[in-house]
Amino acid sequence: MRCFLFQPFHQVFTVSKELVPRVLSRVIEAVSEELSRLMQCVSSFSRNGALQARLEICALRDTVAIYLTPESRSSFKQALEALPQLASGADKKLLEELLNKFKSSMHLQLACFQAASPSMMKT
Repeated sequence: MRCFLFQPFHQVFTVSKELVPRVLSRVIEAVSEELSRLMQCVSSFSRNGALQARLEICALRDTVAIYLTPESRSSFKQALEALPQLASGADKKLLEELLNKFKSSMHLQLACFQAASPSMMKT
């Protein structure tokens, strides 16, 4: 995730920061649709595989939250629904800890996705 969103963000921002919400919203729609499709193609997940997939989907969704459209929200929801539910409270706690660790360690990089004001979010 580190490169595939930061590079387009930087390139669009360099040209016109007003275009960032519109362009990133469309990119995220395409990515979330493909992610949902791929998750639905998997016939089974190991416990750890399901946890890893859920972690990465949640991390991506949370990172780009201000650029989500109804379509991309729906696609992320479908992707998560395609995964097996977490088996235990310990798995849920681990997921939360890993998400928090990701957000903490990537704080500087993630800040660029939070910089846009809600008024810029006209898609």
